[in-house]
Amino acid sequence: MGAYRWWVGGAGILVLAMAGGLGERLLQSGAAHPAAGECRIPVTLHLGEVDSRFELRRDQVRTALEEAMALWETETPADLFEWRDGSGMPVNLVFDERQATAQVRAAGRADLEERQQELDRRQARLERLGAAFDADVRRYETRRRSLEERQREHARAVADWNAGRGERSAGQRARLEREGTALERERRDLERQRGELDRRRAGLERETRDFEQAVAAFNARVERYNVEGEAYSGFDMGLFRQRGRERSITVYKASDIDELRLVLAHELGHSLGIGHVHDPEAVMYARLGPENASAERLTPADRRALVDACDVELSGSVAR
Repeated sequence: MGAYRWWVGGAGILVLAMAGGLGERLLQSGAAHPAAGECRIPVTLHLGEVDSRFELRRDQVRTALEEAMALWETETPADLFEWRDGSGMPVNLVFDERQATAQVRAAGRADLEERQQELDRRQARLERLGAAFDADVRRYETRRRSLEERQREHARAVADWNAGRGERSAGQRARLEREGTALERERRDLERQRGELDRRRAGLERETRDFEQAVAAFNARVERYNVEGEAYSGFDMGLFRQRGRERSITVYKASDIDELRLVLAHELGHSLGIGHVHDPEAVMYARLGPENASAERLTPADRRALVDACDVELSGSVAR
Protein backbone atom coordinates (compact mmCIF):
# COMPACT_ATOMS: atom_id res chain seq x y z
CA MET A 1 0.00 0.00 0.00
CA GLY A 2 2.17 2.85 -1.29
CA ALA A 3 1.93 6.55 -0.50
CA TYR A 4 -0.98 8.34 -2.15
CA ARG A 5 -0.23 10.86 -4.92
CA TRP A 6 -1.65 14.18 -3.83
CA TRP A 7 -3.75 16.26 -6.14
CA VAL A 8 -2.22 19.60 -7.08
CA GLY A 9 -4.66 22.25 -8.23
CA GLY A 10 -4.14 24.35 -11.35
CA ALA A 11 -1.44 26.97 -10.92
CA GLY A 12 -0.46 30.05 -12.86
CA ILE A 13 -4.02 30.96 -13.85
CA LEU A 14 -4.10 34.53 -15.12
CA VAL A 15 -7.21 36.61 -15.54
CA LEU A 16 -6.42 39.76 -17.49
CA ALA A 17 -7.50 43.11 -16.13
CA MET A 18 -10.08 44.80 -18.28
CA ALA A 19 -9.29 48.27 -19.51
CA GLY A 20 -11.52 50.80 -17.85
CA GLY A 21 -12.73 52.37 -21.07
CA LEU A 22 -10.73 55.52 -20.35
CA GLY A 23 -8.27 57.23 -22.61
CA GLU A 24 -10.78 58.61 -25.09
CA ARG A 25 -9.46 61.96 -26.24
CA LEU A 26 -11.03 65.23 -25.24
CA LEU A 27 -8.50 66.78 -27.62
CA GLN A 28 -9.35 66.37 -31.25
CA SER A 29 -6.55 64.37 -32.85
CA GLY A 30 -4.32 66.43 -35.12
CA ALA A 31 -5.89 69.81 -34.40
CA ALA A 32 -6.02 72.37 -31.61
CA HIS A 33 -9.10 71.99 -29.50
CA PRO A 34 -11.12 75.20 -29.77
CA ALA A 35 -11.51 77.56 -26.83
CA ALA A 36 -13.25 80.89 -26.64
CA GLY A 37 -11.10 83.70 -28.00
CA GLU A 38 -11.57 85.67 -24.78
CA CYS A 39 -13.21 85.28 -21.40
CA ARG A 40 -16.53 87.12 -21.39
CA ILE A 41 -18.31 86.38 -18.16
CA PRO A 42 -20.85 85.51 -17.14
CA VAL A 43 -21.33 82.96 -19.90
CA THR A 44 -25.08 82.68 -20.45
CA LEU A 45 -26.18 79.14 -21.16
CA HIS A 46 -29.10 76.74 -21.20
CA LEU A 47 -29.71 73.03 -21.69
CA GLY A 48 -30.63 72.33 -25.29
CA GLU A 49 -31.11 69.00 -27.07
CA VAL A 50 -30.74 65.78 -25.06
CA ASP A 51 -31.00 62.73 -27.31
CA SER A 52 -32.96 60.04 -25.48
CA ARG A 53 -30.59 57.36 -26.80
CA PHE A 54 -28.06 58.50 -24.18
CA GLU A 55 -30.42 56.82 -21.70
CA LEU A 56 -30.13 59.79 -19.38
CA ARG A 57 -33.11 61.80 -18.18
CA ARG A 58 -33.12 65.50 -18.88
CA ASP A 59 -33.15 66.33 -15.18
CA GLN A 60 -30.06 64.13 -14.69
CA VAL A 61 -28.26 65.98 -17.47
CA ARG A 62 -29.23 69.35 -15.99
CA THR A 63 -27.91 68.27 -12.58
CA ALA A 64 -24.63 67.16 -14.16
CA LEU A 65 -24.37 70.51 -15.95
CA GLU A 66 -25.06 72.44 -12.73
CA GLU A 67 -22.38 70.41 -10.94
CA ALA A 68 -19.93 71.08 -13.76
CA MET A 69 -20.63 74.81 -13.48
CA ALA A 70 -20.19 74.65 -9.71
CA LEU A 71 -16.81 73.00 -10.15
CA TRP A 72 -15.59 76.34 -11.57
CA GLU A 73 -17.79 78.76 -9.66
CA THR A 74 -16.76 77.55 -6.20
CA GLU A 75 -13.21 78.65 -6.99
CA THR A 76 -13.98 82.36 -7.40
CA PRO A 77 -16.45 84.98 -6.14
CA ALA A 78 -16.83 86.13 -9.75
CA ASP A 79 -19.98 85.19 -11.66
CA LEU A 80 -18.75 82.81 -14.35
CA PHE A 81 -22.05 81.41 -15.66
CA GLU A 82 -25.65 82.52 -15.85
CA TRP A 83 -28.47 80.05 -16.45
CA ARG A 84 -31.15 81.46 -18.77
CA ASP A 85 -33.74 79.03 -20.12
CA GLY A 86 -33.94 79.12 -23.90
CA SER A 87 -31.19 81.63 -24.55
CA GLY A 88 -27.44 81.93 -24.49
CA MET A 89 -25.05 79.07 -25.18
CA PRO A 90 -26.89 75.76 -25.73
CA VAL A 91 -25.49 72.59 -24.20
CA ASN A 92 -26.54 69.60 -26.33
CA LEU A 93 -26.14 65.83 -26.13
CA VAL A 94 -25.92 64.58 -29.72
CA PHE A 95 -26.00 60.84 -30.34
CA ASP A 96 -23.74 59.38 -33.02
CA GLU A 97 -21.42 56.40 -33.47
CA ARG A 98 -19.27 57.51 -30.52
CA GLN A 99 -22.02 57.05 -27.95
CA ALA A 100 -23.42 54.03 -29.80
CA THR A 101 -20.02 52.35 -29.65
CA ALA A 102 -19.65 53.33 -26.00
CA GLN A 103 -22.94 51.63 -25.19
CA VAL A 104 -21.91 48.49 -27.06
CA ARG A 105 -18.64 48.48 -25.16
CA ALA A 106 -20.41 49.07 -21.87
CA ALA A 107 -22.61 46.05 -22.54
CA GLY A 108 -19.52 44.05 -23.50
CA ARG A 109 -17.76 45.10 -20.32
CA ALA A 110 -20.78 44.19 -18.21
CA ASP A 111 -20.80 40.74 -19.83
CA LEU A 112 -17.08 40.31 -19.14
CA GLU A 113 -17.52 41.40 -15.54
CA GLU A 114 -20.32 38.86 -15.12
CA ARG A 115 -18.10 36.15 -16.59
CA GLN A 116 -15.26 37.29 -14.32
CA GLN A 117 -17.51 36.89 -11.28
CA GLU A 118 -18.51 33.40 -12.43
CA LEU A 119 -14.84 32.47 -12.87
CA ASP A 120 -14.11 33.85 -9.40
CA ARG A 121 -16.89 31.67 -7.98
CA ARG A 122 -15.56 28.61 -9.81
CA GLN A 123 -12.03 29.29 -8.65
CA ALA A 124 -13.17 29.73 -5.04
CA ARG A 125 -15.12 26.46 -5.27
CA LEU A 126 -12.10 24.63 -6.70
CA GLU A 127 -9.92 26.00 -3.92
CA ARG A 128 -12.42 24.84 -1.28
CA LEU A 129 -12.70 21.40 -2.85
CA GLY A 130 -8.93 21.16 -3.26
CA ALA A 131 -8.31 22.16 0.36
CA ALA A 132 -10.85 19.61 1.60
CA PHE A 133 -9.33 16.94 -0.64
CA ASP A 134 -5.80 17.68 0.56
CA ALA A 135 -6.96 17.49 4.19
CA ASP A 136 -8.58 14.09 3.50
CA VAL A 137 -5.40 12.87 1.79
CA ARG A 138 -3.35 13.88 4.82
CA ARG A 139 -5.73 11.98 7.08
CA TYR A 140 -5.56 9.00 4.74
CA GLU A 141 -1.75 9.06 4.78
CA THR A 142 -1.65 9.27 8.57
CA ARG A 143 -4.02 6.31 8.83
CA ARG A 144 -2.07 4.35 6.20
CA ARG A 145 1.25 4.83 7.97
CA SER A 146 -0.33 3.82 11.28
CA LEU A 147 -1.81 0.69 9.71
CA GLU A 148 1.48 -0.31 8.08
CA GLU A 149 3.28 0.03 11.42
CA ARG A 150 0.65 -2.07 13.19
CA GLN A 151 0.83 -4.65 10.38
CA ARG A 152 4.59 -4.92 10.86
CA GLU A 153 4.16 -5.34 14.60
CA HIS A 154 1.51 -8.00 14.04
CA ALA A 155 3.72 -9.84 11.55
CA ARG A 156 6.55 -9.92 14.11
CA ALA A 157 4.20 -11.25 16.78
CA VAL A 158 2.94 -14.00 14.43
CA ALA A 159 6.54 -14.90 13.50
CA ASP A 160 7.40 -15.18 17.19
CA TRP A 161 4.36 -17.42 17.71
CA ASN A 162 5.33 -19.64 14.80
CA ALA A 163 8.95 -19.84 16.05
CA GLY A 164 7.85 -20.81 19.53
CA ARG A 165 9.02 -17.61 21.10
CA GLY A 166 6.96 -16.05 23.86
CA GLU A 167 3.57 -17.11 25.10
CA ARG A 168 1.83 -19.84 23.05
CA SER A 169 -1.46 -20.00 24.86
CA ALA A 170 -4.84 -20.41 23.19
CA GLY A 171 -5.71 -16.90 24.35
CA GLN A 172 -2.62 -15.46 22.67
CA ARG A 173 -3.46 -17.27 19.44
CA ALA A 174 -7.04 -15.98 19.51
CA ARG A 175 -5.81 -12.44 20.15
CA LEU A 176 -3.42 -12.59 17.20
CA GLU A 177 -6.19 -13.88 14.96
CA ARG A 178 -8.54 -11.10 16.05
CA GLU A 179 -5.83 -8.52 15.43
CA GLY A 180 -5.18 -9.96 11.98
CA THR A 181 -8.87 -9.86 11.13
CA ALA A 182 -9.18 -6.23 12.32
CA LEU A 183 -6.06 -5.20 10.40
CA GLU A 184 -7.37 -6.81 7.20
CA ARG A 185 -10.72 -5.10 7.65
CA GLU A 186 -8.98 -1.74 8.08
CA ARG A 187 -6.79 -2.44 5.02
CA ARG A 188 -9.89 -3.07 2.89
CA ASP A 189 -11.49 0.07 4.28
CA LEU A 190 -8.38 2.07 3.37
CA GLU A 191 -8.46 0.59 -0.14
CA ARG A 192 -12.06 1.79 -0.49
CA GLN A 193 -11.03 5.21 0.82
CA ARG A 194 -8.16 5.35 -1.65
CA GLY A 195 -10.53 4.48 -4.49
CA GLU A 196 -12.82 7.32 -3.43
CA LEU A 197 -9.85 9.70 -3.25
CA ASP A 198 -8.80 8.59 -6.74
CA ARG A 199 -12.27 9.43 -8.07
CA ARG A 200 -12.25 12.79 -6.32
CA ARG A 201 -8.78 13.58 -7.63
CA ALA A 202 -9.80 12.71 -11.19
CA GLY A 203 -12.91 14.87 -10.85
CA LEU A 204 -10.91 17.80 -9.50
CA GLU A 205 -8.36 17.51 -12.30
CA ARG A 206 -11.14 17.44 -14.92
CA GLU A 207 -12.81 20.44 -13.33
CA THR A 208 -9.48 22.27 -13.12
CA ARG A 209 -8.78 21.62 -16.82
CA ASP A 210 -12.25 22.90 -17.71
CA PHE A 211 -11.67 25.96 -15.54
CA GLU A 212 -8.30 26.70 -17.11
CA GLN A 213 -9.86 26.44 -20.57
CA ALA A 214 -12.62 28.83 -19.48
CA VAL A 215 -10.01 31.24 -18.12
CA ALA A 216 -8.02 31.06 -21.37
CA ALA A 217 -11.17 31.81 -23.38
CA PHE A 218 -12.04 34.66 -21.02
CA ASN A 219 -8.54 36.12 -21.26
CA ALA A 220 -8.74 36.00 -25.05
CA ARG A 221 -12.04 37.91 -24.95
CA VAL A 222 -10.60 40.47 -22.55
CA GLU A 223 -7.58 40.90 -24.80
CA ARG A 224 -9.86 41.53 -27.79
CA TYR A 225 -11.89 43.98 -25.70
CA ASN A 226 -8.75 45.87 -24.70
CA VAL A 227 -7.33 45.90 -28.23
CA GLU A 228 -10.63 47.23 -29.54
CA GLY A 229 -10.53 49.84 -26.78
CA GLU A 230 -7.17 51.08 -28.00
CA ALA A 231 -8.68 51.64 -31.43
CA TYR A 232 -11.71 53.27 -29.82
CA SER A 233 -9.95 56.51 -28.96
CA GLY A 234 -8.72 59.71 -30.52
CA PHE A 235 -12.11 61.38 -30.85
CA ASP A 236 -13.88 64.30 -29.22
CA MET A 237 -16.13 63.31 -26.35
CA GLY A 238 -17.35 66.88 -26.25
CA LEU A 239 -16.75 70.02 -28.24
CA PHE A 240 -17.04 73.74 -27.57
CA ARG A 241 -17.67 75.82 -30.71
CA GLN A 242 -17.70 79.54 -31.28
CA ARG A 243 -18.82 81.35 -34.43
CA GLY A 244 -18.74 85.06 -33.91
CA ARG A 245 -20.72 85.68 -30.76
CA GLU A 246 -22.55 82.35 -30.98
CA ARG A 247 -21.28 79.59 -28.74
CA SER A 248 -22.33 76.01 -28.16
CA ILE A 249 -21.24 72.89 -26.29
CA THR A 250 -21.96 69.48 -27.74
CA VAL A 251 -21.40 66.22 -25.88
CA TYR A 252 -20.94 63.17 -28.09
CA LYS A 253 -20.01 60.53 -25.56
CA ALA A 254 -20.87 60.06 -21.87
CA SER A 255 -21.02 56.59 -20.41
CA ASP A 256 -22.54 57.77 -17.13
CA ILE A 257 -23.36 60.85 -15.09
CA ASP A 258 -19.87 61.19 -13.63
CA GLU A 259 -18.25 61.09 -17.05
CA LEU A 260 -20.82 63.57 -18.38
CA ARG A 261 -20.04 65.96 -15.52
CA LEU A 262 -16.30 65.86 -16.33
CA VAL A 263 -16.84 66.32 -20.07
CA LEU A 264 -19.16 69.27 -19.40
CA ALA A 265 -16.72 70.83 -16.92
CA HIS A 266 -13.94 70.53 -19.52
CA GLU A 267 -15.99 72.16 -22.27
CA LEU A 268 -17.21 74.88 -19.89
CA GLY A 269 -13.55 75.64 -19.28
CA HIS A 270 -13.10 76.15 -23.02
CA SER A 271 -16.14 78.44 -23.03
CA LEU A 272 -14.27 80.61 -20.50
CA GLY A 273 -11.33 80.85 -22.89
CA ILE A 274 -9.21 78.24 -21.09
CA GLY A 275 -7.07 75.93 -23.18
CA HIS A 276 -5.55 72.62 -22.20
CA VAL A 277 -3.16 72.28 -19.27
CA HIS A 278 -0.36 69.78 -18.80
CA ASP A 279 -1.46 68.27 -15.47
CA PRO A 280 -3.00 64.79 -16.09
CA GLU A 281 -5.12 65.21 -12.93
CA ALA A 282 -6.63 68.46 -14.17
CA VAL A 283 -10.14 68.94 -15.53
CA MET A 284 -8.57 70.84 -18.44
CA TYR A 285 -6.09 68.11 -19.33
CA ALA A 286 -6.47 67.07 -22.97
CA ARG A 287 -7.50 63.51 -22.15
CA LEU A 288 -9.92 61.85 -19.81
CA GLY A 289 -7.91 59.16 -18.06
CA PRO A 290 -7.54 57.38 -14.72
CA GLU A 291 -5.89 60.41 -13.12
CA ASN A 292 -8.73 62.87 -13.72
CA ALA A 293 -11.78 60.67 -14.34
CA SER A 294 -12.98 61.09 -10.74
CA ALA A 295 -12.02 64.74 -10.29
CA GLU A 296 -14.17 66.41 -7.64
CA ARG A 297 -12.52 69.83 -7.80
CA LEU A 298 -10.11 71.88 -9.85
CA THR A 299 -6.37 71.37 -9.58
CA PRO A 300 -3.87 74.23 -9.13
CA ALA A 301 -3.22 74.04 -12.87
CA ASP A 302 -6.94 74.51 -13.58
CA ARG A 303 -7.13 77.46 -11.16
CA ARG A 304 -4.08 79.17 -12.64
CA ALA A 305 -5.60 78.74 -16.11
CA LEU A 306 -8.86 80.31 -14.87
CA VAL A 307 -7.02 83.31 -13.43
CA ASP A 308 -4.93 83.72 -16.57
CA ALA A 309 -7.95 83.50 -18.89
CA CYS A 310 -10.51 85.52 -16.95
CA ASP A 311 -8.40 87.71 -14.64
CA VAL A 312 -10.54 86.78 -11.63
CA GLU A 313 -9.63 86.36 -8.00
CA LEU A 314 -9.78 82.95 -6.37
CA SER A 315 -11.91 82.41 -3.30
CA GLY A 316 -9.77 82.63 -0.19
CA SER A 317 -11.17 79.41 1.25
CA VAL A 318 -10.00 77.37 -1.71
CA ALA A 319 -6.95 79.26 -2.96
CA ARG A 320 -3.70 77.28 -2.74
